[in-house]
Amino acid sequence: MKKNLKFLLLAPLLMAILCGEEGDDFPCASVAPEFFLEVENISESYDIDETIWIESEATSVLLNGCPGEDVREVLGDGIFVLKLTNQLENLNAVVVQNYNVIYEFGSEYNTNFCFEYISYVPEYSENELAYKFRLGISINQPGDYCFVNARDSYFNLEQENNSEIFAPYDVLNNTIKFNSCAETFTRNGTQTHYFFRVNP
Repeated sequence: MKKNLKFLLLAPLLMAILCGEEGDDFPCASVAPEFFLEVENISESYDIDETIWIESEATSVLLNGCPGEDVREVLGDGIFVLKLTNQLENLNAVVVQNYNVIYEFGSEYNTNFCFEYISYVPEYSENELAYKFRLGISINQPGDYCFVNARDSYFNLEQENNSEIFAPYDVLNNTIKFNSCAETFTRNGTQTHYFFRVNP
């Protein structure tokens, strides 16, 4: 089942026209490769300030950009760090920023608009002909948490994601709902996210 879902997520990318034909009716459109995030040290719970390592890579063959375009802009993405809660009306998570981030491979991606997530842009590895990143996140407050994608990346469907942690907070029809930068965001289901607990 998980492999089938992974294929469904990849299908739109594989079927997309990466860069249109010449002419005004078919403008060039950049498409980034799909990154599936892997948690290296999977655990249901972590200690305060313990580092959670996340990595991902995608072959550069799948990257099609437009002439003169900044590849960093095409590849830039991010991870929301959410603390699960039952204390808010019509929301069951809040964005938190009480964490430290280590960029071991890849780098932070700064934009000129409001964002409240951990931004990153993968780095090109000539040896592997791939774009990849590895970063570590440590949180300094106890509670039940969730990592969700900011844009286009998903956590590996074949990994354990501790989805049972979400059960007490599933009060909005199997969705995660939170505010960020004066907007309300929704993430459906639990399979493409990563849940965990930070011990007191």
